[in-house]
Amino acid sequence: MDPHACPLPIGQSPPPSEQALPATLKQLLGIGEQELVPDASRRSNTLIFTVIGTLTLLVFGVANVRAGQDHRLMVMGVVQLLEVVFLLVPAIILVSRRAPPVLSENMLVLAGFAIFASNAVFGGQTGDAPYWTFVFPYLVFFLRGQKTGWLVGLAFAVLVPCLMLYSSRHWDFWAYDDAHALYYGLAYFFNVVTAAYFNLLRSRFQAHLADQVEYHTGEVRKHIGTLQHNALHDLSTGLLNRQGLTERLDSSLAVLSAGGGFLLVAHVRFFRVPELASIVGSAKVDESLGQLGRVLQQHLTGLVGLARIGQDTLGVVLQSDTADASAVQQLRAIAHLRNVTHLSEFAVHVEMALGVAVQRLGEASDAEVLMRNAEQALLFAVDHRLDHQFFDALLHKHFVDRNRRYEKLREAILHNTLMLHYQPQVDLKTGLVVGAEALARWNDPQEGMVPPDKFIPIIESTGLLHRFSVWTVARALRDCSAWQTRLPGVSVSINLSADALHDPEVLQIVEQHLMSSGLSPALVVMELTESVLLTSPEAALDCMARFVALGVKLSIDDYGAGFSSLTYLKQLPAQEMKIDKSFMENLAEGSKDRAIVLSSIELGHDLGLKVLAEGIEDEATCHALRDAGCDLGQGWWFAKAMPSADFENWTLARNSAATASAPTGQDS
Repeated sequence: MDPHACPLPIGQSPPPSEQALPATLKQLLGIGEQELVPDASRRSNTLIFTVIGTLTLLVFGVANVRAGQDHRLMVMGVVQLLEVVFLLVPAIILVSRRAPPVLSENMLVLAGFAIFASNAVFGGQTGDAPYWTFVFPYLVFFLRGQKTGWLVGLAFAVLVPCLMLYSSRHWDFWAYDDAHALYYGLAYFFNVVTAAYFNLLRSRFQAHLADQVEYHTGEVRKHIGTLQHNALHDLSTGLLNRQGLTERLDSSLAVLSAGGGFLLVAHVRFFRVPELASIVGSAKVDESLGQLGRVLQQHLTGLVGLARIGQDTLGVVLQSDTADASAVQQLRAIAHLRNVTHLSEFAVHVEMALGVAVQRLGEASDAEVLMRNAEQALLFAVDHRLDHQFFDALLHKHFVDRNRRYEKLREAILHNTLMLHYQPQVDLKTGLVVGAEALARWNDPQEGMVPPDKFIPIIESTGLLHRFSVWTVARALRDCSAWQTRLPGVSVSINLSADALHDPEVLQIVEQHLMSSGLSPALVVMELTESVLLTSPEAALDCMARFVALGVKLSIDDYGAGFSSLTYLKQLPAQEMKIDKSFMENLAEGSKDRAIVLSSIELGHDLGLKVLAEGIEDEATCHALRDAGCDLGQGWWFAKAMPSADFENWTLARNSAATASAPTGQDS
């Protein structure tokens, strides 16, 4: 077959060709013949034919030997048994010992020649032996192909008739007449031709099938190659993906281990990617990142590998002589590149953060661990608004401790083992306690009392916030209702995050409690920071209006610590403003903080708001605020936050003393 011809689907035949007859003659004679059958199949074929022949010849040999009344048949039987032992059994041994297939095949062909020739000489039972020989050409062509088939077939067609004539005249076996031997030779030759053509058809089909197998195997190899490429590359940009970079890093660690220096694994996050994708589409952002990646591949010094490992993150592996901030200076300079992407007037790479893991070459290392370490460093940089962060053991401990604390905190919230403590809010003119701020506390069985700044950020940045917000509001409302018997008119202030403000279940709990308990809505104060208006002002104002409609009061928390936008301030439907504690430290010394606090108090009053100062820690600050006209105060000068029962007792004592004497601003 033409090796350059395009393979056809199985079952289809090639079109007619002008060279069909000459080509068929060549193939019929075995010119250019190739062996396509694998060795294992050849051994199997030989073994099957040999076993069949052995069993058949044994049966006839034994039967003929036992026919003792006929000397010719008895001699024939002995010869047949000897042929089994010296011809067929050796062929079986060769196959069982996994000798080259050609040896056992030739042994079987030789055995067949001897067996069929001797049978023809002996004549069989009634001179029928020549009929059995017609199967022999098919066997030879099948086992040894066209060339050997023709050679053995022609030799048999000539030699055996001659042997038949000679034995008829000189040996006392079966007597054949001359015509019988001649016509047998002609018939056998015709059978050889037929066997040759049938074997040619089989060989053609076999070759065609081999071509098809090779063609489809090639297609499978291409498909596997494509799958392997796709498994290691980001399809949108053509860059390596995370798995591809990890494998590149792994191989580089092995290749470069003998050299000095360091490998730096950096994860680079571009903050504008999600927003730009919503503006120009993901396809254009993908194209832009691909362009950026190709530019970096050409210009980064010591580049080992570059990949897109997330929607907004590239992974970069660099070889460097140093492991300090200067080693990633070229990566930090990415933000200042110009004209490297095509997103109209938008730039995808100008706001970014780096997380870097360093590996000294020659030391034990693991590519996957380095990738995780770089990811941890990036997360820390993003969380803490850093432009870059190197990984170290302390950083790993930070994340381990944070996640262990998360798991314990989740259990604490699920089993309601958190606590609310209440810090008193005092009327600075009368000294009376008029309210309290609800503050979460966590007493962990292993760590003890965990500071709020250690667990509140975990709650606010995870899926724990919803359940925590619902629990806090429900518990604070219940405690406020409970202390009304002894502390009538004392309010409770509850901090609400932006997410909690938009949580419909929080509003529902407030509404249900007010209806079921009879608690005055005016005694419930929701503390909100100005940041609730930054993301979606319209939705936030709508949520606030629903609280106000219930009669609940709103307080602007941490005033001065954030943007302190007067635009936002005038929009908030609040009744109270809390001045952040950061301005209280130097208030009595006439600092700039004093000017800010005084102006804030005046502004709050002009807007019709009560003003509460938090973080009061000494008498001088308390007096300065009271003299400035501040309405309420909160801080350690009065009391730290305490459990609800302790708060009730402390407030009763405080208010009784304040009523009986002039307020001093100190603990009673």
